[in-house]
Amino acid sequence: MELKSNAKINIGLHVLNKRKDGFHNIATVFQEINFFDIIKISEAQNFSCKTNIGQIKQEENFGTKAFHLIKQVFPDIPNVNIDIQKNIPINAGLGGGSSNGTAILKGLNNLFDLSLSSDLLTQLASKVSSDSAFFVNGGLQLGTKKGEELSPILKTDIPHHILLVYPNIKINTKGAFNQLKNYLLNENMDINLSNLLKELKNNNFDSKLFKNDFEMYVFETHPEIGAIKLRILDLGAKYASLSGTGSTVFGIFSSKKDVLKAQSFFGPQYSTYYVNPI
Repeated sequence: MELKSNAKINIGLHVLNKRKDGFHNIATVFQEINFFDIIKISEAQNFSCKTNIGQIKQEENFGTKAFHLIKQVFPDIPNVNIDIQKNIPINAGLGGGSSNGTAILKGLNNLFDLSLSSDLLTQLASKVSSDSAFFVNGGLQLGTKKGEELSPILKTDIPHHILLVYPNIKINTKGAFNQLKNYLLNENMDINLSNLLKELKNNNFDSKLFKNDFEMYVFETHPEIGAIKLRILDLGAKYASLSGTGSTVFGIFSSKKDVLKAQSFFGPQYSTYYVNPI
């Protein structure tokens, strides 16, 4: 079985109050994009989960976690060999690992005819990572709580032309959340969701509703990433932002011509990807 495991971007990311479990509540808009890893799953005598990136250990791979979650519910399913061809950079704010975990849950469900409902898959995915639940249905969704409370955003399309610029800097998500306490948090911020959805529908991104709180920390510790965002805007993007905790910066452009012009500017120095929303 061969699967595609898509990435995501965050259009705005607000960090709210800290929860009793140590995590923070957030509010964000997830957008799935057509940039993906390739996953192959086959029955095997012994379990294995391998990638083409040496630093990802099997025991820490979200694919391994996904398999063991399914195995707890269906202990009689056979072992599998999972091979993940990584194209999505790791620790880049694009949700690659989270997407891999969900893709494997869905793949195992189909491979072994387990008949798991979307709700049950979402419950399992939320145990893989905070972002994994989004990838059960993907598309354009509002995420709250840790990101696992999801609401589809219907009858809304963002512009089709998106440029990802990845500066090959790794940002540790847990470390970024820990450091963010030194910056202003929206402890008492009331996110006006109706205004957010209205502005999103009108492609009006010039709003505090679409800021990413991690930019304060990431741009101060890595000024190069902040400079990339400013340059993307200078090159004509109608919106640019850090995705997730970074380090990828993306720009949303109104035309293919503009996005290709920006890509040619960044291409010699950084990894760039011209992608579309799903």
